[in-house]
Amino acid sequence: MNHIFSDIEFVYFDLDDTLWDFSANSPISLAHVYHHFNLGKYAPDYDTFRNLYINKNAELWNLYHYGKVDKDYLEVERFRYPLAMIGDPRAADIAFCAGVNSEYLRFLATLPTLVDGAEAVVKALCEAMIPLGILSNGFAGIQQQKLRSAGILQYFKHIVLSDDIGVTKPLPGIFQAAEKIADTHSHNIIMIGDNYEADILGANMLGWKTIFFNRKNVVIPENIADYTITSLLELI
Repeated sequence: MNHIFSDIEFVYFDLDDTLWDFSANSPISLAHVYHHFNLGKYAPDYDTFRNLYINKNAELWNLYHYGKVDKDYLEVERFRYPLAMIGDPRAADIAFCAGVNSEYLRFLATLPTLVDGAEAVVKALCEAMIPLGILSNGFAGIQQQKLRSAGILQYFKHIVLSDDIGVTKPLPGIFQAAEKIADTHSHNIIMIGDNYEADILGANMLGWKTIFFNRKNVVIPENIADYTITSLLELI
């Protein structure tokens, strides 16, 4: 794989589940709000609430990727819906649902767990004098705090977020903005991410090189990524 970096002048990483382990950290934060807001008073058990949240959150993020719902709706609805389903009367209070979301995000951003190999990889690329950036659909402030909590914020020259740009991956606008911020040509940028549609297809449309981090071993027919890895350490 070494030659793929030979003409690269900038590397963009996705953040959640590419470097910062969202799959490990999110359940901890979800359990925190479950107990913090005494949701067990209405839910038959934690697993019921968790599954309702996970399914609704995934549905909403898919819509958000394509601009079909906005951030404010996503943040409230992903908690309003499971609260309503468990019969919590506070689901009718939009301010309460927004407060649950705020506490979830606040606590989530304090958690430090990285994907295996993440710190070693970003350190190795920095030592090779390759500038790094984050290109994420995550929310402003929260993504920076995740990097800070995990101790890797200092490795990144630019943090490009859909929340700031106003366009989400995989739409071309956010990649165009990121390319301008990196101040280099499309063929000199590489995108590394775990979401095939958002990261790989989106970057490919702009002519970027791509590395698909297939962490969950998803079967992708006609995979167009330049390389596919199942461990970040393969980058080294």
